[in-house]
Amino acid sequence: MLKKILFLIIVFYILTLFQTSFMPFFDINGLTINLVLVLVILINLFEVPEKKIGLWSAFMAGFFLDVWSSMPFGIEILIFVLVAVFIKFILKKYVQIPTFEKV
Repeated sequence: MLKKILFLIIVFYILTLFQTSFMPFFDINGLTINLVLVLVILINLFEVPEKKIGLWSAFMAGFFLDVWSSMPFGIEILIFVLVAVFIKFILKKYVQIPTFEKV
């Protein structure tokens, strides 16, 4: 698990640098896509709902975006963790993943 977290730290660091330095130049009508948020959503959707890597990734992504943003510190962390908790809640409560049992 430690290797996954270290890998995600590196990925989110590089993705945040890319998003804050290059993505503002590729806007459409003043809007840019939040690649970090998209990756957090994908990690939480494809992860088993009982695991906590998605919450750690949301915290790390929010932290890196907070470091380079001009908003008050903690806003991005709060938003990303709430999105991750919401996705985990929906997956646990309303989505049933089919399992195959041996006959």
